[in-house]
Amino acid sequence: MRNKFITFALGVLLIMPCVLHAEEIEIQLMEVIQMGVIPGGDDPLDGPTQSAPEPTRPRDFRATINGNSLTVLKQEEAIPFAQAVVVNAATGSVVVNEQFTNSLSCPITNAGVYVLRIATANGELTGQFIVE
Repeated sequence: MRNKFITFALGVLLIMPCVLHAEEIEIQLMEVIQMGVIPGGDDPLDGPTQSAPEPTRPRDFRATINGNSLTVLKQEEAIPFAQAVVVNAATGSVVVNEQFTNSLSCPITNAGVYVLRIATANGELTGQFIVE
């Protein structure tokens, strides 16, 4: 009985550091500026009656990583859907490629540095995060 307790206690001690270090970290998102595209889409040839759609901004989404769990939440109701792509920065392999309407939650199974890209009809955001 004593050996089972010691084994259990050691197992808890080995797991605890992982639990204690798991915290939600917000992924800083930035706009992707494409060559030849002026942010905001203000084209003088459009005339005063036409307006370009509002570009996608970092405040439109909230992306977090908690341990190995990635969560992306849409904050802007005017965006009907988005496409999230996560790429391993070292290997270039795509680990997530999903379309979502309100939120996306998915595990990232391997440790490493990853790049998150969120694409909408009006723009693209990118951010980088680490899974340990």
